[in-house]
Amino acid sequence: MISALCINLGKGKTELHEPERSSKIDDFVQNVASEYKPDIVFSQDAYATKHLEKITTNLSNNIEGSSFVLRKNVINENTKDHVGIFLNEKIYQIIDIENECRKVLENKRLANADFFNEDKRAVLVLAKTIIGGQKFLLSSFHAKKNKINDPQRE
Repeated sequence: MISALCINLGKGKTELHEPERSSKIDDFVQNVASEYKPDIVFSQDAYATKHLEKITTNLSNNIEGSSFVLRKNVINENTKDHVGIFLNEKIYQIIDIENECRKVLENKRLANADFFNEDKRAVLVLAKTIIGGQKFLLSSFHAKKNKINDPQRE
């Protein structure tokens, strides 16, 4: 059985700045990790690399026998807006599929030059279970707002 968690790390409607949010997110991750023991965590939005590293540590430290790694794409270097997937390496072998993904995108773009032209807005990971050998193609996407308001977007 797979246990997964999704976290939107962005500021959203709160007035808290990242250091304050980070401490609340750390507490949340520690509590959820120790109670639910997720194997996979999906994340997105603006969050500093040093705070993402703390999430990796918090997951590994609060789930016995785990070792988490992060696969991510940074959408905006200035804001550290990202899309990512944390995986427990004790359960999953991560298979590099970047070259295959790039080739597929190049072929699709021959017919449609605008096809998925913001590929940094997604991260794709092929994970194979260490026990059993099942393969899962995991993806996380960060939608672009295109300057529309939230009610229209939803």
